[in-house]
Amino acid sequence: MKLPGLTALALLALVAGCASQPKEPPRIMMQGFSIAAPNLTDWSVGKQTPELTMIAKPGRFTGETYVMQATVIKLKAFDSAAELVAYVETLQGKELDPRRYRVFKSEVNGQKVQGQSCALSRLEAAERTTTTGTGSPVNIMLETMSLICPHPKDPTRAIDMAYSHRHFPEDADPQFSDDAALLMRTLAFEPL
Repeated sequence: MKLPGLTALALLALVAGCASQPKEPPRIMMQGFSIAAPNLTDWSVGKQTPELTMIAKPGRFTGETYVMQATVIKLKAFDSAAELVAYVETLQGKELDPRRYRVFKSEVNGQKVQGQSCALSRLEAAERTTTTGTGSPVNIMLETMSLICPHPKDPTRAIDMAYSHRHFPEDADPQFSDDAALLMRTLAFEPL
């Protein structure tokens, strides 16, 4: 059966329009939270449980890695967004051993996600390691962006999403902040 020319053209346009629509990435469900999975053909799943998802991918250069980790955590209930930011600042300061890391940049700011007050932190540090034998120390850079977000229905339950890039100083990724922000924007609150 032949379709009239105009009908065939309209059908072809409709099929082409559907084919060009980007597909929604699959969601990673985590006890009240979900995030969109990055293209998993590039990433390897390190660990996945209902409370933890860890994926990683190699970078463009030797020794370079990207890691995304999301963890469901317990928090105390905070009376304000400023209290949450102060708590995350304190937490970030305690997590890094000053003998192992030299911190260049550490900042925490309030961030709204779907109307919920969260804390967004950015950290840039150098990890001092030594080469094998008697070689001189080597600096490995670590950039991390983290988002801690309490669930709107239960503020003592939160997600801690971290995206990090480990690299040599000359291999900094100019897209790091944009890629991290894109991933963080996929956070959604699910029913508890």
